Amino acid sequence: MKISWKNTIWKYATAFVVVLIILNPEMIELALFIDAVGLEVFLMLLEIQLVAMLGGLLNSKVKPLFIYLKYLGTQNGLLFSWGLIKKEPEHLKLLVPGQATLMDMLVLSSAISIAFNTC
Repeated sequence: MKISWKNTIWKYATAFVVVLIILNPEMIELALFIDAVGLEVFLMLLEIQLVAMLGGLLNSKVKPLFIYLKYLGTQNGLLFSWGLIKKEPEHLKLLVPGQATLMDMLVLSSAISIAFNTC
């Protein structure tokens, strides 16, 4: 009789939650809330909270960094055009990290949403 790893994980997670509620009676309200709305809706609410926090972080910390880097590029005469890239191709590497980082963030946010929706 083969037991899948998901069943094993859910058994341990359930045991952990039961022990947590027994040892910490203040968690009873949270357990009743999860029981009332369902685990899927609760995980969706956690995902929305995470996306909101990451959006605030990206808007307040990462976006000003890219604006500053763009400002430095324009101040130092590194206006990127095809003529400049053909003339000095080593400046092309300055364009890649910002765009690659944004693409990594896009893939990571998609992976997080898929992970939370399939649990």
